[in-house]
Parts: sequence; C-alpha cells; structure tokens
Amino acid sequence: MLPVEVPYCGDLRLERWTKLSQQDPLVRFYDVCELAANAAMGGPNGRKLFCVDLGHCHDKFRGFDIKVLAVIYSRFQEVMLLDAGTLFFQSPMALWETDKYKSTGTLFFHDRICLEYSFLAARSPFVGGQDGMAIGALHRFLADFNVKPYHQLDVVGRRDPSLQYSEQLLGLDLDFQPSSFLINSHAWKLHTGHQMDSSLVLWNKARQPRATAILASFISLNGLPTVPSYGDKELFWIACELAETAYAFSDFAVGAIGPDLVTSGSNNDGVLCGDALQHFPEQIDAAKGSEADAEPLYMNSDYILKWGGTTKRLYSTAARAAELYPGSFTERKLPLSCPFDVTTTELAPAEATLLTQRFTLPKNFTCAREKPITGDRI
Repeated sequence: MLPVEVPYCGDLRLERWTKLSQQDPLVRFYDVCELAANAAMGGPNGRKLFCVDLGHCHDKFRGFDIKVLAVIYSRFQEVMLLDAGTLFFQSPMALWETDKYKSTGTLFFHDRICLEYSFLAARSPFVGGQDGMAIGALHRFLADFNVKPYHQLDVVGRRDPSLQYSEQLLGLDLDFQPSSFLINSHAWKLHTGHQMDSSLVLWNKARQPRATAILASFISLNGLPTVPSYGDKELFWIACELAETAYAFSDFAVGAIGPDLVTSGSNNDGVLCGDALQHFPEQIDAAKGSEADAEPLYMNSDYILKWGGTTKRLYSTAARAAELYPGSFTERKLPLSCPFDVTTTELAPAEATLLTQRFTLPKNFTCAREKPITGDRI
C-alpha cells in the first residue's frame, strides 16, 4: 500500500486536519498555497514564481490548478494524482507495472469527445490555416509557445516517425516536433474541445524533467498565454507534447456508468447516460484477444456519495478504441453524459457492491497501518 498526500490551499481547518491526521498519521496534509506563496527565483527576495502573496495564491489555486501544484510539491518523484470523486473497481497498483507507464513515466486517460467549438477547439473569427483549413485554440497555443528555454532538460526518447507532409501541420510554424498522437488526436482534428481526463494521472517527475518544468510554467507568473483547457485537463498532455518527450494514453475511450439506459446496446448500438467510466488502459489478458472487453478500472463523479444509496439497476459501457470518432453529441442531440453507439451491460454485483462500500466510507473513515511506508511513489 502506498502513502497518501492530501493537498489543500489554506481551506482546511486546523481541527479538521488534526482529526484526520490522528485517524491516519501516515497521510500527509500539505498547504500547497503556502509553499507556492514563498516560491521565488533567486531566493526569498527574488521574483515570485506562482503568486505575489498568499491571498493571490488562494484566489488562483482554489480550483483545478491546485492539482499541478500538488504534483510539483509532492515529496515523491512518482505520483498517482487522483480526484476525490474517483472510485476504483480494481486496484490501481497494477498501473505502475503497465508497459505504458514503465516505458514513459506517464499514463493518461481520454476525455469525452465533445464541445467541438470550445476550449481546445475554440475558433477565432477569420483565422484559418493552410488553404483555408480551420485553426483552433490548441493549434494557436502550440504555435506560439517557445520551447527553447527548456531544451537543456532531459526527456524520454520518442519512437515516432517524422511528419512528411506540411498539410498535417495545417501550415503552422511549430517550434517543436509534434508527435503522431497529437496530429491524429480528436482535439487536433477539431472534433472535441477536450482530449484528456485528469481525474487519474500517473507522472514520474524524475523521468520527465522537461515536461515537469513546462507544466510548472503553465501556472507561473511569466506572462505566457493560458492553456486553452478546461481547468487542468490537458496541461499534463500538452506539457509532454511541447517537451518532445514520449508519453502514453489509454488504448480505450472514456465510457459511461449509470442507471439511465436510454437504449440497450448489444453491438455498438446503445445509448447510456451517466458518469465517466475508464477501463484498464491496456488489455491485460492476452488470451482474450484484442477484441475482448477491457476490465472497468474506475469511475469519476461529482455525485459519487449518492451512488451507494440507489436501488436502480446500474449499467456500464464496454470499452472501445480511443481513436474511433463516433460523431457529434450536438448532431445526435444528446447531452455530453450520454455516449451513443455503445455496447451496454448491467453492472456486475461485485462492482455494485463497491459503490455501496464507497457510500459508507465517509461515515466510517479509519485506517490502520502497522509500520511507516517509505519510497519514491505516492
């Protein structure tokens, strides 16, 4: 079992912190905003890095960007970053041993393919690329970013063929060599305003020093443009892309889990409305074959504490390849929480039981360990 760190931004009362620490003294609570407020170039009297003072830090980091600070100020080199609304259906410990993580020091998951005119895919009036090709906010941000100051830092080498055709770059003059993943991504093709779900991120700072420095620059007081992402969603991915380092995404697209089965689907013909469901990022049972369904790994929900009290039948979607573009929610006139053309199945009893256990967990929070845990992972 790994140690746990809980970052906060001056918003955890002392009595609450004390109570939680007594229940599990091996959980570290750390005020990342206090740390960030004291960070400066060249010593205490130098130029401030993240915020001008503590109040500014509270205004700036009591939101999504606290997750980036949490990684930067973690005492561990290898970090598994989790949202509080994440519920696992199997142990995440196996993720450390995946080929994806071991080869790159990263592991990312996909977000819903939606909002094709917002965030990464937002268009500016009368702005186009080569031969009238549309240009989105992601394209503009990447084209304007200067990567040269970070070249002295190390990366994980890519095994990626060089792009041969200028039309793949939409006529953009990029300061870095883009990966084939970027050029083939749904975000690059303006199919979606989101690409990455940051509810679970694996990140190795020791193996990704250049990407970590670029990640920190995204939230620094440096006058650089803001990443056109919804919160922190794509910051980790874009940092790796600009760093020209190898990184890894799940093989599978985000699915759904919930009680609202609009249309039952046995062969990619269903519609299920619900919260985000992620499958194990690679097929772990080779005997099943590449077409077999991957195992559910975790769900993410803002309403996760309500799930354990439901008496309704619960359903989930089968895994499908991340590179598949199913079409537009807008054109299908469906909410973003309702993936379509999916295979659906009723939730297994063991998986439903986990939801009930999570429902009771906050009421019975306790944890006992026999000895301290040390190491480089969190």
